[in-house]
Amino acid sequence: MNFPSALFLVAIAAVGHCVSINKASPTSNQIKELTEATVLFFYSALPNTSSAPLPSFVNERLRIPEMIPTTGKNGMAYGINQVLLSRYEFDASTLATKFSLTCLNFTKVYDIEVEGKIFGHKVSGEGVLRQEVLGEGYYVSNLRFEEVNNSLQIASLELDLMMDDVIIDLEGVTVDGISVQQLGKLVENYALTKFNETRKKQSKLIADSMKSQFNKSWTGYSTDEVIQWLKDHSNRSGQMDFIQKHFNSLAKVL
Repeated sequence: MNFPSALFLVAIAAVGHCVSINKASPTSNQIKELTEATVLFFYSALPNTSSAPLPSFVNERLRIPEMIPTTGKNGMAYGINQVLLSRYEFDASTLATKFSLTCLNFTKVYDIEVEGKIFGHKVSGEGVLRQEVLGEGYYVSNLRFEEVNNSLQIASLELDLMMDDVIIDLEGVTVDGISVQQLGKLVENYALTKFNETRKKQSKLIADSMKSQFNKSWTGYSTDEVIQWLKDHSNRSGQMDFIQKHFNSLAKVL
């Protein structure tokens, strides 16, 4: 734990001894209305188009698993608005919600230039890299809300990352010792293995981050005020910067 985080926890503990904290749970109807407003806001934030340009990068050292300098240009992302909300359940007795959010088919295509070794095989030249990720998303469970001093907060949140498959199609480059197709299969297996190895840890990190960001953003807003804000801002304006930043962050990851 870093020093600012530790200091923050100490401050919270100190305030807790000085100020009475009033807690209450939103009603069942409020949670249902909050869910509907959130879904409406989320889908309204998705872009109208299914594709978007990705930023170029120069001599980025990609780890797959060796660090290999790679340059990419003319990048495009496809399937950016193919997001499915499913498996929704609400338990009225515990006020807990569960659901899954899945990007059905997210594809990135880049013109690349590469020079180095991948899995011990020399790779060089210019070509086209196509990466297709199927069923990427997360399953959220035990999502419960509370109001703390009239501020809507997440009381609990569990999250499990999901990914069905990764397909790598590499063309044009020169590979020593094996075919380009065989290299693509090695990268696919590596990506899936790394995902499974880090899945539990990454799931917890993302869940903690979501909870922290939500609670920070909505401090000072009651449940009804959050619902109204989501309804008022359910349009396609003002959300594209966030969407674009998200895609840009994916551009440098194989």
